[in-house]
This record gives sequence, C-alpha cells and structure tokens, in this order.
Amino acid sequence: MKPDTRKKAEHRWVVDSIEEFVVSIEVDGDRMITVPQSLLPSDAKQGHVLRVLRETASDGKRSTVTIELDEVATREAMAASAAQTKKGTRQPNDPGGDVAL
Repeated sequence: MKPDTRKKAEHRWVVDSIEEFVVSIEVDGDRMITVPQSLLPSDAKQGHVLRVLRETASDGKRSTVTIELDEVATREAMAASAAQTKKGTRQPNDPGGDVAL
C-alpha cells in the first residue's frame, strides 16, 4: 500500500472490541487495525465512533494525530445497528419453526 502524502487527512474509526488493553478498530469501513488502548480517549468504548485527524508538518518530519469521540456519529451508528437488529426479529405473521424450501 502506498503511503498517504496528504498534509491533512481525516478518518473514521469504529471501536470493534477492547481486550487486555488492545483495541480492534475498523478504519473507514474497509480494514481492521489494532492499537494500544492508551492511545484512545479514556471514555472510548466498544461501538464508539472516533474522528481521527492527521496533520503533517510542511517539512514532512512531524505528524500530529488527534483522536476524538464523535458522539453524533456514535448515536447514528447505534441507531442504525438497532434498526438492523430489529429487522431480523420475528414478524407477527411468522409462525416460526422449520423452513420449508
């Protein structure tokens, strides 16, 4: 993969799981990474959406990364997840039981 040479970049991270101080994160909806829990805001929990901003100095010798909780995106993601889960529940006209093909 080619390095990102943009001076500024923004990413969307979703906390997938936290185990033994290691966090599994979905990055921009297309890949997974792991990072130490100590790099994230202390309030970050499973399911939270994080806004990640990276700025690179003009000389290319320093990058500043800001990771912040995105409360609005987290609420939206949780609502979408709840709606999807509700879709998968049994409907009133579904008698249940074996599937006949």
